[in-house]
Amino acid sequence: MDHEVTEIANHEPSTQPTTALPFLRSLEVEALGHKAVQHPYLLALSEGTLRDPRCAVQDFAREYQGYSAWFPRFLSALEARLPSDLRSILDENKEEEGGRYDEETLLEIEAAGLRREWVDGVPHPELFSRFQRAIGVEPNAAVDPTSPVARWRNQLLQTLEGDHPAAAVGALGLGTELVVSGMYARVLRGVDRFARVHPEDRSFLVLHVLVDDSHAASLLELAAHFALNAEGRAALARGMRSALDLRSEFWDALYERATQKQEDAA
Repeated sequence: MDHEVTEIANHEPSTQPTTALPFLRSLEVEALGHKAVQHPYLLALSEGTLRDPRCAVQDFAREYQGYSAWFPRFLSALEARLPSDLRSILDENKEEEGGRYDEETLLEIEAAGLRREWVDGVPHPELFSRFQRAIGVEPNAAVDPTSPVARWRNQLLQTLEGDHPAAAVGALGLGTELVVSGMYARVLRGVDRFARVHPEDRSFLVLHVLVDDSHAASLLELAAHFALNAEGRAALARGMRSALDLRSEFWDALYERATQKQEDAA
């Protein structure tokens, strides 16, 4: 499923300062229209227009692991930048990253075709390793420090740890959780069409299509607390754009590699 701007724009938590909403909505529109979200690499994965679609999915799984494995670290870095009274907003996200879901979410997961025992109690990095094994990729391989994913995760962590706290919220909220369910949906479409793994082994992708919108809503609630002055707004936008640009650069690198293989084989 692809993101619709109104899906999260209409989410207005009671604690969200109303004066922040127009600004946050403008950032949502910008984020959802960014190249990182509408990248030709994602479209090619989804539609199978690359010469060897299964090989392209394997390459995605091999490289993306370096980012996925660090996501709990990103959440912890963001939490450390928040005032203590706001940290509980991240609790649901942290719980689900560790494989712990409430009953409502488990029912939603089952309605999407997953069995709860496939995911309940299983941390997300482990789910990603399961996906890798299913398509013939070695899990937890060492990451080349010069690789695109190393640059992506290192630069993102620098933003989370060293920039303004609002920039950290913008990076992981507006620049990440807001946009990723649509991206995962395209990858999942390619996996289902060209990799044909067992339903259990695609659980990581299905979950992130389902649950990341609720994570985004929580982070938008956080963003609203920082969007009431010029400094906070500038930092939110800066962090969001940085995260999106870094992800786009990563897609650029994978797309260039995939298309270069096509040219070499021609």
